[in-house]
Amino acid sequence: MRDDKGRFAEGNEGRPKGSVGKSNNKIREAFQMLLEDNLPTLKRDISSLEPKERVKFMLDLATFIIPKMKSVQVNDTSEETIEINFNEEINWTSSDVIDFEEK
Repeated sequence: MRDDKGRFAEGNEGRPKGSVGKSNNKIREAFQMLLEDNLPTLKRDISSLEPKERVKFMLDLATFIIPKMKSVQVNDTSEETIEINFNEEINWTSSDVIDFEEK
């Protein structure tokens, strides 16, 4: 419980950061049920969209499901060179590699 200045009482740290409150959880559950109950209609509606609109819809929807990645800037001033051989990491052999310059 908070006091008159908005601070939590001693010994009560409040809800942990990132946890979902009861009302938010109920709303999410209700929305999930709504989607599940209308899934055939939703699929039909999505299929009726033009391809460009369908892709836009899927990308817009993905922002609510898949977390957005943040850009990262590396300010490394060291002169050390790092070499990564993806062929070894993926266990490719020379027969798996396509040489586009030969074609």
